[in-house]
Amino acid sequence: MAAYNFVSCDCGNSSIRVTLCVFDGSRVETMPILQEPNDMYKRGEYFYWDIRRIFAILKKGLKLAAARVDRIHSIGICTWGVDFALFDEKGIMVADPMAYRNTIGKEEMDKLSPEEQAAMFYRTGILSDKINSVFMIKGIESKTPGALQGKKLLMIPDILTYFFTRRLCNEVSEASTTQLLDVRSMTYSAEQCKVMGIDMDLFPPIAEHGTSLGNILPEIREEIGVNYDIPVICVPSHDTASAVLGAPVQDETFAFVSAGTWALIGLHCRKPVIDENVLRQGFTNEVGGFGRITLLKNSTGMFILQKLRADYIAENKQEISWDNFENLAVAWGGSPLLFDVNAPDFFNPSSMREAIGNYLLRRNQLTGLAEWPAIVSSAILSLAVSFAAGLEGVREIGGFDFSRVVIVGGGARSKRLNQLVADISGLEVVCCGMECSIIGNALAQAAFACRLGFGDLRRIAAASLSTSVYSPQEDKNSLLEKLRILKDI
Repeated sequence: MAAYNFVSCDCGNSSIRVTLCVFDGSRVETMPILQEPNDMYKRGEYFYWDIRRIFAILKKGLKLAAARVDRIHSIGICTWGVDFALFDEKGIMVADPMAYRNTIGKEEMDKLSPEEQAAMFYRTGILSDKINSVFMIKGIESKTPGALQGKKLLMIPDILTYFFTRRLCNEVSEASTTQLLDVRSMTYSAEQCKVMGIDMDLFPPIAEHGTSLGNILPEIREEIGVNYDIPVICVPSHDTASAVLGAPVQDETFAFVSAGTWALIGLHCRKPVIDENVLRQGFTNEVGGFGRITLLKNSTGMFILQKLRADYIAENKQEISWDNFENLAVAWGGSPLLFDVNAPDFFNPSSMREAIGNYLLRRNQLTGLAEWPAIVSSAILSLAVSFAAGLEGVREIGGFDFSRVVIVGGGARSKRLNQLVADISGLEVVCCGMECSIIGNALAQAAFACRLGFGDLRRIAAASLSTSVYSPQEDKNSLLEKLRILKDI
């Protein structure tokens, strides 16, 4: 068959990437086109995303990709979850999307009792969390009465799709992060919206994976220098869903850690699990690709190391590579220093180094100012412990025994982190780098172009990515006992 040229747009909290993906019928090859940094900006007391800048970067990347090939057959867009913007009756965006790292969501969630939060879980399958869109929606309405009237809500990737096509729709994996979608029916829950006082007319129709959302607008085609139609395909646009779809595993059910800014630790499975055990363990049923479920725990991920590296660069006034930064931990010869990576101290501190040092001082694990080797070693070890503890929870709630876990996302590049996860969990760790979300994005485009089934996509994913395997090098029980992991974290 002739090769297809797909463009995967992958927007994360720290970077925006545009990648050309060439599909030959059996595997996908990737060609990085553009990568630029991304971050929140602060206006007044709140953090926002510069969505127009993100869109401009995607257009720039698309223009560069178009210059490389005779034809781009389609594009797909995936981003982080939960954040959104409102559009007025004329289709004009009211304001830039507020970022989930504002406190407004927590303020709203704290108004609900544990019983009310549990009821929300049973209605939707989604665990109550301060970052879920529903609480930001309520916060906006509380602080600006009437702000939601006569408007439509689009999640971050839906906004970008709208900018490209003028199509108003919600993609289902992103919609599940609102905590207003019932993951059993894959539709917005009328009961949940009623209880929360949210008009269901706020939400446009839900689109189906592997379908066209419309062609790129003529004025954008002219801007990027093409004279042919380029469809925008509905891909699993929550980056976790795309990353898990793109994992190099042929099995339909498998354990995974999507280690990006957040770490999503869970089980890829066919149906949601909505029971007391899942609720008690703090897991949630997000929607994955093509009707599947990612039963997962949302934990802090590489955000801690990203912030630490930024602190190090600012302090030393020079760049440092990720490998060299993580190698600072090698110089630490002291006792293991552990902290709870999900403690409120680390949600969005001005200095991650100071936040970790102060936390350890309060727990009498340090006696003075923490040096960089101690801090970096502590952060990597604590992340590994949180991953391993989350995987223990997956085993308990999923009813599925497993001997290996697939790690995707930026964390898959960290040799030290992944070896520690293997040692602490006793599992074989299979890592496949940062391309999984890009591959998953491209696979959904291939499903549209070539009418492929889910089994086809799994085989193509397995054929498209090389992997690194980390086997346990220390007895799990002795390491757990030495670090006192399960009772100290």
